[in-house]
Amino acid sequence: MWLAMFLLMALLAHVIIESTVQLILANHSGIWRYLSEFRNNAQKDGLSLDQYGKKVGLDAYHGWGKADVRVYEPSSNLDNIKTILFVGDSVTAGHDVKAGEEDYPARISAMLGDKGVRVVNLAVRGYGVDQMWLKLLTTAGKYHPDAIVFAYIPHDLIRPGNDFNFGLPKPRFRFSGSHGKLALAEDIAEFNQGYDDARSSFRLSWWFISYYWKNKEYYVPALFTDYYTRLYRLIGDGLAQLSQEWKIPVVVVKLTNIDDFKGSGKLVQLAASGLVHPTGWQSAKLSYLDLDPCVKPKALAQQVDFDKEFYHHPGPVGHTLMAECLGDYIDSKLISQGR
Repeated sequence: MWLAMFLLMALLAHVIIESTVQLILANHSGIWRYLSEFRNNAQKDGLSLDQYGKKVGLDAYHGWGKADVRVYEPSSNLDNIKTILFVGDSVTAGHDVKAGEEDYPARISAMLGDKGVRVVNLAVRGYGVDQMWLKLLTTAGKYHPDAIVFAYIPHDLIRPGNDFNFGLPKPRFRFSGSHGKLALAEDIAEFNQGYDDARSSFRLSWWFISYYWKNKEYYVPALFTDYYTRLYRLIGDGLAQLSQEWKIPVVVVKLTNIDDFKGSGKLVQLAASGLVHPTGWQSAKLSYLDLDPCVKPKALAQQVDFDKEFYHHPGPVGHTLMAECLGDYIDSKLISQGR
C-alpha cells in the first residue's frame, strides 16, 4: 500500500512539474526561442535544418561563424607592412554600431593605416574565449600576422562552460584531471530532434535537468572555478605555443565592459593569470592589457556616462575610447618597437 501511495505521489509530482515545464517554461525559455527562430529561418529558405546550418556556417569544430573575417588594408604603401590580427566576440565584431566603420578595430586601422598597419578582424558574435582560440588555431595562419590581439569581455569567460549558445550548438572543452579534450558541437538536427522527442513524450522536464546539469559550469561558475582555471591555462599554453612558433607577440586584452555576472570578478582574475602565464614556452611573447585604467579616465574627462556606455555593447563613443587606448598600446609596443 505504501509503495502504491509513493508511486502515485511520484507520478502526480511528475505530471505537475512536466505540465508546468511544457506550458510555461518551454515556451518562454531562451532555448525554445532560439530553436524556433532557427527553424523558422530554415523554413523560409526552404531548407532542412542541416542544410540551413551549412548555409550559416555551422560546423562541429567552430560551432558557427567560420567565414566571418574583415580585412582593412593600410592607407600607405610602406615596404614593411605589419598585420595586426584581432579575435573576439560581438564587441570586437562591431555589433550595435556600424561594423567596419565605428568598431574599435576599424578605428585602430584608421589611426595606424598610414604607418603601414593592416588590420584583420576574426571576431564573431557570441564567441567565448574557447571559440576565439579555436578560430585562431584554424584561421589565423593564412593571414601571416605580425601580432595578435585576443580580446574579450567578462561574459566571454563563462561561455566555454556551455555547449549551446544563441540557439546553436558549439564545441566545448571537457577535462579529465588536467587533460583537456574538445567535445565537438552536436549536430543541429539531432539537438532539435532530441528536444522534440522529449516534449512529445512528456519528459521535457528531464531534458532540461539533463541539459542544465551538463552545462552546470556555465550556470553556476562560482562553484566550478577549477574548471575555468584549467581551461584558461590550456588556452594560455596554446597562445604561448603560437607566439613562440610564429615568433610574434600576443596581447590578451580585457575590453571595458560592465555587463558582468555573479562570480565574474574571480574569473577575471583567473583569466588574467592563466591566459598569459604559460608553462614550457620560454620565448613566448605574451602580455595582458586591461583597458579600464585608460578608458575610465578618458570617459570621465569627456563626461561620458560610463555605466550606460559600456553596458553590454558600447556605442560609437565607447569604441572610440577603446580604440584610442588600445591603438596607442599597439603603436608603441607592437609597431614602433618592431620597426
